[in-house]
Amino acid sequence: MTPPTTPRTLAARLIALLALAACLAQPVAAQTPKSEGEVVEAVEDAVKQKKVHFFEGVAVGADLVGLVMKVAGSDWAQMEVLARVNLLDKIFPIFELGYGSSNHEGRELDNRFKVDAFYFRAGLDYNFNKKHNGNRMFLGLRYGFSPYNYHFSAATPLTDPVWHQSQALDLDGLSATSHWGELVIGLETKLWTIIRLGWDVRFKFIIKQKSATEGEPWYIPGYGKSAPSIGWGGTFKLLFDI
Repeated sequence: MTPPTTPRTLAARLIALLALAACLAQPVAAQTPKSEGEVVEAVEDAVKQKKVHFFEGVAVGADLVGLVMKVAGSDWAQMEVLARVNLLDKIFPIFELGYGSSNHEGRELDNRFKVDAFYFRAGLDYNFNKKHNGNRMFLGLRYGFSPYNYHFSAATPLTDPVWHQSQALDLDGLSATSHWGELVIGLETKLWTIIRLGWDVRFKFIIKQKSATEGEPWYIPGYGKSAPSIGWGGTFKLLFDI
């Protein structure tokens, strides 16, 4: 004889049926095929993402802007190379070494300023791109330093206001030391295997300047024109991962 059906029995059977339906529906949902676009996107993301190590390597490179300025016959130009370390594809300690030169002829008194000297920069870049796909967005800092000697001359004789004597001005070996900072924002992309291309914009500001009492330098190697004490610059770099 079949036992009578009670409300409690019906509720238990209903719960069991709902649980069975949920278990059967789960594999079906998991096996629902994705669209072709979703599959392609998932594969591309998997390929682009790579396992990142603490030490990701070293890169060397050179700035191409100074070369263009030199060829174009600018009043000043600087040739620059760099080396940097890649940590976690996020943090990039960097060292920049360059040689700045200027042969500027002023309009007043037919004066001429000349300097040729090395300069140094050290700093850090941080990559804000979350994907490790070869493209990088940088924000960085630099500290620049250059000790140098400069030459100043004037073909037009200057007249002493007290003794009223005229004499041509020719000052050589004037010594100066410059310290400055730079805020850097830039982009970088991978062209092929180990070759990369990057460009940045830099806000520069003088930290400390020590010059000869005879006069301030017209150009500071690595910084640019000494006046004003703040300014803008930039680089266009070709880099090689090694």
